[in-house]
Amino acid sequence: MTTPHLNPTSTSSSTTSYSSTSSASSCSIPIHPTECSKNARRHRADTASLKEYGECYRRLGQGTTAVVMVVRQLGEDGRSEKLYAIKQFRKKRKHESEKEYMKKLTSEFCISSTFSHPNVIETIDLVLDERKRYCTVMEYCPGGDLFTCIMAERMTELEKLCCFKQMLQGLAYLHSMGVAHRDIKPENLLLTMDGTVKITDFGVSDVFRFPWESKGRQSRGLVGSEPYIAPEAIENKEYWGHLADVWSAGIVFYCICVGGLAWHIAKKTDHSYANYLRALEQQKLYELFRPLGANERRIIHRMLDPNPSTRITSSELLEDAWIKSISVCNNNSVDDMNRVHKHTEGVQPVCTLSKK
Repeated sequence: MTTPHLNPTSTSSSTTSYSSTSSASSCSIPIHPTECSKNARRHRADTASLKEYGECYRRLGQGTTAVVMVVRQLGEDGRSEKLYAIKQFRKKRKHESEKEYMKKLTSEFCISSTFSHPNVIETIDLVLDERKRYCTVMEYCPGGDLFTCIMAERMTELEKLCCFKQMLQGLAYLHSMGVAHRDIKPENLLLTMDGTVKITDFGVSDVFRFPWESKGRQSRGLVGSEPYIAPEAIENKEYWGHLADVWSAGIVFYCICVGGLAWHIAKKTDHSYANYLRALEQQKLYELFRPLGANERRIIHRMLDPNPSTRITSSELLEDAWIKSISVCNNNSVDDMNRVHKHTEGVQPVCTLSKK
């Protein structure tokens, strides 16, 4: 039995994914951008134009809903000061009403602009460019995405675990905010040059619980990328989005560990997945999990529990003794182990500040 080859699942031409190619979130949101952007954590009331963040420096890629590029903000002395990632939205289609278009356009911003966590991409502003197209301004991660790092096969075991724990930290934060990402995959995990992992692309995210609610609601609709979609999301009309995220993160962890996929899709018609279910039923070791260490295997089994009602949650994962023991390198904070993780070693930044 061979491990399915790991291929990029994004249709964007860029290796750095800031842009979803799927539909917007199903949650209820304000219709006009100013209704949510005025409440964004770092939104400035006087910001109306993309020019305030600089000039277009490089195009990163294009999806079906947006073009992603980098803008460079120059200081008064003409030197580069900062780079931003810009997601420039498509124009309204003829068959769309203004209300439908604005809802699709603002949903991702209204969700992502509320986040503040080191392992979640920072969404800064919603502005207009010179052609009156809406653009989301985000922090730029020059280290590329985790998919590129996995394919480069340069990460040590310590670095792999560091990336995994950072992903869990970001995911647990999102779930604590009542948001399910619904498209967790290596392409949507970006890296800074100091090795910080950041979750990006909230184009299909869903609010499953508002702050004033205790129970929440299930998600609807099949979204995401096939190899990472939880079986209940494929089979059922409704499912718990945060538990589906844990499944997706489990597939990502397997990819990080072995550099490939466990199966192509979590359906019984998939030979590899059927073998996994058979191994679980017979309480035997699944052949493709044999290369994993004991702790890695134990955690992946908990994350890839086909029954969502008994699947481990993101917050429970962070309470696991072994995961607690993993050191992460947010802000280069692994001096206690007398080493520095170099997740981006050998990977050239997609775009860097110019030097004069």
